Amino acid sequence: MTEPLGRSQVLEYLSSLSHSNRIYLISFERKNAIQSGQENEIKELVKDAGIEWRFFQYSNRFGIASTMMQVLKASWFASGLFKKHQFEIVHARSLIPAVVGFILKTIYGVKLVFDIRGFSIEEKVDRGRLKKESYLFNILKRIESHLYKSADHIVTLTHSAKEILAQDKVIQKNIISVIPTCASRETFRTISRSKKLSFKASMQYAPNDRLVIHTGTVTGWYDFESEVKLVGEMMQQDETIHFLVLNKNDQPYIQELVRKYDLPSDRVKLRSVPFEDVYKYLNIADFSLFFIKPSYSKKASFPTKFAENVACLLPSITNIGIGDMDFYLQQYDVGYAVELAKIDTNANTVAESILTKVFDTGFSHRDFETLFDQYLGKHTSITKYQNIYDSVNKI
Repeated sequence: MTEPLGRSQVLEYLSSLSHSNRIYLISFERKNAIQSGQENEIKELVKDAGIEWRFFQYSNRFGIASTMMQVLKASWFASGLFKKHQFEIVHARSLIPAVVGFILKTIYGVKLVFDIRGFSIEEKVDRGRLKKESYLFNILKRIESHLYKSADHIVTLTHSAKEILAQDKVIQKNIISVIPTCASRETFRTISRSKKLSFKASMQYAPNDRLVIHTGTVTGWYDFESEVKLVGEMMQQDETIHFLVLNKNDQPYIQELVRKYDLPSDRVKLRSVPFEDVYKYLNIADFSLFFIKPSYSKKASFPTKFAENVACLLPSITNIGIGDMDFYLQQYDVGYAVELAKIDTNANTVAESILTKVFDTGFSHRDFETLFDQYLGKHTSITKYQNIYDSVNKI
């Protein structure tokens, strides 16, 4: 809960769902977050929402043994909660919490909502952390399959994942709901033109400077090197282009790539900013740039930043082949999709096409609003989750 995704994709939902439900939240937090006191802010948030929160320290020191210990610890604590409060539903966010939910379902008969958040086992394979032919992979896939069959309802981020689950896992579509990553207008909001100009000036930008922004991590699934290469081409074509990167942990790597592709240092800014301030930077940017390495596991992924961009009326420039992004960018004029391979072979043409679309053709303000209201707004997602809770309770 102390990480940005915990704040935006768990607490944002639960704070509103707590109006109609009594919620008990169990999480594992990283040691550095606990040592720095980050949990104190979360304690205030959950207290205001009437949520009872218990966290344990996350550890991966002993690999699978650490995971098993954490499952047992969470199951033991949750068992005590059940004996005291007799809750009806366990909403498990991802595979390992779903194991805890399955244990509680088996012992106490509670309902299990399996919120898969992606194909986590395949993600480990794609990252090289797990071999597909390994004994552990086969065990995990059996556990995952059993969880799918045991769940009373499954939530996915994408329609692509829903189709895969229905076809490959033979799961009935009526117990699978698609809820993409959402954004809250209270957190990600637009600001007036005068405030944009004032904030832009405070960052030492000229009024006519054009800003390309990347928010969050640049490693792992992100093909940040292609982003830097493309921005370099844009800077050559347009001297008003500047690159703004909001990132906490990867700044040496970012600086290395900036030097490798000879980006002018006076046109690149790196910032580490609080989660609640990110919207200000999205408001002064002209478009958001993020490339994600395509893979099988990414069919179940939905970039959180896309919803945040849409909320702030900021166009997204990304690549094809990720989750449902192709659908959203084809149906709604809120961004531009490119083929990563073309950046290696013809980056100058790709850069020219993007600059033309962003600064000459433009985007549809109405499409941003429509897409947000139909799919990406927090209130839309909360309604879907409440409907799931209600339907599961009727089983």
